[in-house]
Amino acid sequence: MRILIVEDEPAVARYIAKMVGAILGRAVREIRICHTLDRALHALMARAIDLCLLDLNLSGEDGYELLRQAAAMPFQTIVLSAHAERAVEAFDYGVLDFVVKPFSRDRLRKALERYSDRERGGRRAVRYLAYRRAGECRVVAVDTVLFFKADRYLVEAHPVDGPAVLLEKSLTWLEGALPTSFLRIHRSYIVSQAAIESFRHTRGGVYKVRLKNGRELPLSRTYLKAVQSSLNP
Repeated sequence: MRILIVEDEPAVARYIAKMVGAILGRAVREIRICHTLDRALHALMARAIDLCLLDLNLSGEDGYELLRQAAAMPFQTIVLSAHAERAVEAFDYGVLDFVVKPFSRDRLRKALERYSDRERGGRRAVRYLAYRRAGECRVVAVDTVLFFKADRYLVEAHPVDGPAVLLEKSLTWLEGALPTSFLRIHRSYIVSQAAIESFRHTRGGVYKVRLKNGRELPLSRTYLKAVQSSLNP
């Protein structure tokens, strides 16, 4: 496991790193520490990580700027902060846990176990997904998306209004992160159940899902029963 600790106080960062190492043991492949938002952003661009432990007050800079970037990249985030009032906002961006400072080793252990559970197939629905456009990080609300389409290693999110946006996530990651109101219908598509009008069988054993806006998407036999159940609960 590759971990990035973003904490502006060096002594606190070292203490967190020591606790993480003691809790995870050999599961830790690498622990990196950054004390500023700028260094953390550069570190994320330079090398992939699995988990970010993020403080929100970085010498006057807002850690949520990094959290927005985290939502656009394929790693998980646990917030470590004294500002408990900001927890709701953090969960809106899909963080795994919000650990209030000061915290015990047992509390940190529970947060890290939540990460392990997620990797084993646990589920926490996100409400927003971030994407980058013109060098800026923006967000799209999940409940405005009609469907997601795989585009090689990335995913297109097609909202109700406006053009599609490109997410730096895999479709498999999204399947585990989206609310249960979204349904996998094909190896390349996940659809909002509320957007489905019907499905039909065409020639050669091919199935199609028809959306309420008239668009048709491919339906794989693997997911046929799930679509039938969603239309006939």
